Amino acid sequence: MVKAIRATAEPPSAADVATILLLAQAVPDTEAALAEVLRMLRLRRPIVTLLGETKGFERTFLELLKRGHILPGGVERSNGYDIRYENVRFEHVAAARRRIVVFVGSDRDQEEDDRQYGAAAISPYPILAVAERKEALAPKLVQASQLNLVCGSLTLAIVRRTIETVLGAPPSAGRLDGIDVGRLGLGDIAIAIRPGVTADMAADSLRRLAEAVGDAEGREKDGLEGSSHKGKPRSSDTSSSRRNADPDSGSDIIQPEAPSETSAGRLPPTIETLSGYGEARDWALQIRDELPLWRAGDLAWRDMSTKVLLSGPPGVGKSMFARALCNTLQIPLLATSVARWLEPSHLGDVLKRMKRSFAEAEAQKPCILFVDEFDGIGRRIDLSRDYADYWNSVVNCGLELLDGAARTSGVIVVCATNTPSGIDPALLRSGRIDRQIEIPLPDAEARLAILRHHLGKDIDTVSASVSKAVLVENDLRKALEEGFVLMSDNPYAALVQTAIPVRTEVCPS
Repeated sequence: MVKAIRATAEPPSAADVATILLLAQAVPDTEAALAEVLRMLRLRRPIVTLLGETKGFERTFLELLKRGHILPGGVERSNGYDIRYENVRFEHVAAARRRIVVFVGSDRDQEEDDRQYGAAAISPYPILAVAERKEALAPKLVQASQLNLVCGSLTLAIVRRTIETVLGAPPSAGRLDGIDVGRLGLGDIAIAIRPGVTADMAADSLRRLAEAVGDAEGREKDGLEGSSHKGKPRSSDTSSSRRNADPDSGSDIIQPEAPSETSAGRLPPTIETLSGYGEARDWALQIRDELPLWRAGDLAWRDMSTKVLLSGPPGVGKSMFARALCNTLQIPLLATSVARWLEPSHLGDVLKRMKRSFAEAEAQKPCILFVDEFDGIGRRIDLSRDYADYWNSVVNCGLELLDGAARTSGVIVVCATNTPSGIDPALLRSGRIDRQIEIPLPDAEARLAILRHHLGKDIDTVSASVSKAVLVENDLRKALEEGFVLMSDNPYAALVQTAIPVRTEVCPS
C-alpha cells in the first residue's frame, strides 16, 4: 500500500531534500543543542548566520524558507543589501506569516555600506545572513549574531538519504563508494535524482557528474599554471581596443586614436568631423572646452554637464558618437551595455558587474563610460509581480551608481537607448543624468556630409559617375530622368544609392 501511494504521489525535489538534510547537519544531534537553537530562534529579533558550503544552497534554502518549509508558514524577505535610508521593502508572498531581512552572500559587495546593516538592525524584523562561502558572510553580522549555523558540504550519508527519500529505495551496497560528493552542487543532485530512474541509475549519474567536475577543475588549474609565465604582452593586450582584464566588469577599454593616425588612409572620427548630431555635438564640444579648465583646477566637475542620455532609432550613430568623443577628448572609453551586465543572470553577479563597470571607470579617470541599451535596465515594478525583487534591485543599483558618479569627478557617463520611455524616471532625474538628447535620422545635408567624411576626395568621382545628376530645391538628393546610371566599376555605387534615395520626377534643365 505504501509503495502504491508513493508511486502516485509527486515525490519531493531532490535539491530540497538535500538542503533540509544539510540544515539538519548544522545542529548537533543532542537534545540540549536543539533546545539552544530553538531558544535563539524564539528571540524577538535574532540575527542568524547560515553557511551552506554547497553550490545552489542559497537559492534552494531561500525558496524553501519562502514556501514555509523551514519555518511554519510562508516568509516574506527583504534584500538587506538593497535597503536604503531605512526603507525596508518586502517581496509579496501569499499567506506569509513572517518577514525577515536577508543578506545573501552572492549579493555581497566588498565595499558595502554600513548603513545597510544599521537600517536592518533598527527595523522590527529578524536578520538572516546566508552564504555558500565563509568569506561571503558579512563579518559584522557574524560577530553580532546570536546563532551561527554551519551546514558543511554534501556527504555520502546525505546523498544516500536523498536518493532513498525521493526514489523510495537506497542504491545498492557500494554503489556510491568513491564518489567525491563534495564536488557536487544541488543542481547536480536535482539532475541525477529524478522520478522515474532507479536508485542505482541515480548513483551512476552522480559518479559521472562528480568526475566531470573534477576533470573541469583540472583543466582550469592547468590553464592557470600555463598562463602564469611572465614575458612580452601579447599583441591583443596592446591594441587600442581590448576586452577588459577583469572579465567580471563586462567592459571594453578603447584607447583614443591620435588625430594624426590613419586607418586605411582615413583619419579617425572626432566630434568635429561628425555631421547630423545637432545638440549632442554642441554638448560634446562644450565638454571639450571645459575639460582643460577642470584639469587646471579652474572649473569644478559638479559645474560641468558630464552625464547624458542619447536616444534615437537604431543606426543613427550613438556608438560612433562615443568613439568620436573619446578621440576628441583624448581620454579612454569604457564601453559596456546593460545586456552585458545581465549576462551572468544571477542577481548578485549582475549587481557586481554593474558596480565593477563604474569602479573601473573611476580607476581610469578621466575617462568616458559608455552604457549601451540603457533601457534594458527597466523600471521598478510592484512587489506583487513576478521577479519584482530582481528588477527593482537592478534599478536601485543603477540609481546608487549614478548618484555615486555625481559625487565623483573625472568620469563622463554617456548612455544610449532606442526607447527612452522604458527607463525608470528616477534614473533620468537631475543629478543622475543631466541631459537627454535625441539624435534624429540625418537629413539630406547631413547624409552628404557623412559621405564626404567617409569617401574623402572620392566623393567627386562618385558624383561624376552619375549621369545628369542635379539638385532638387537644395534637397541634395540626386534625381535623374532615368534613375542612377552608375559606372559598372564604381565601388561606391551601393553606398550612394543607400545614402541618397532616388527621386523619380524629371527635373527641368
